[in-house]
Amino acid sequence: MTEVPEYLLERSRSRRVALGLLEDDGSAGGGGGDTGGGAPAATASGPSAADLIAAAKADAKLEVDPEPDADPGWVEAARTRNRIPMWVMPVMFFLPLWAFVYVKLTEPPPEPITSLTEGARLYGQFCASCHAGDGSGGTGRPLFEGEVLLTFPQLDEQMIQWIETGTEGVGVGNTYGSADRPGGAHIAGDFRGGVMPAFGENLSGYQLYSVARYVREALSGEALTDDEIAARDLEWEVLGGGQDTGDGGGGGH
Repeated sequence: MTEVPEYLLERSRSRRVALGLLEDDGSAGGGGGDTGGGAPAATASGPSAADLIAAAKADAKLEVDPEPDADPGWVEAARTRNRIPMWVMPVMFFLPLWAFVYVKLTEPPPEPITSLTEGARLYGQFCASCHAGDGSGGTGRPLFEGEVLLTFPQLDEQMIQWIETGTEGVGVGNTYGSADRPGGAHIAGDFRGGVMPAFGENLSGYQLYSVARYVREALSGEALTDDEIAARDLEWEVLGGGQDTGDGGGGGH
């Protein structure tokens, strides 16, 4: 036999009372007694168990929780994605440092500073404004295409002194350079009214030597043997070249 919960029986009784099918005292409503030929009235003890069960089933309102909506795809993907392992964090931290070191290690080493590379830098800084970058001349005399070699056949003290002291060291109107030059020696101060500045206060001994080499070898095209190049490289180093300007040595040939 099915056992009906007490709260359902109470709800059924209340509903039947409201509908007039049952009195508050539990007796059947709607007129008592036998009406003659009709169905027998309910007993004083109340409705039968079958009636109560039927009423309980009719009155029971079972509340069914609605099915939850399915999560969006991105929520499900976030829940199921692989988490970043903890060991990755230090790797990510050191990655920029590794990239910096890698770039530095793969960069080509800087070009060594030589007598000629230093001479080219100093010429561009102090001389090109008057003699032009290629030595073709301007307010200063041309230095290219053998012009310097005609004035100073040798890289000697006379050429170094001219760069060091300029027109002031020779004196305006006085000659300088080789007297065997076609047309004779140059006269200080007669080229377009310009004067040669003195660079002795700006350049050291090996720097003056570097400028002289660059003008002769790079601009004026002086041809040298390997032994002559080696001797000049040694002279540059003796004067101090390559000691305080980086890895030195060599004329850059």
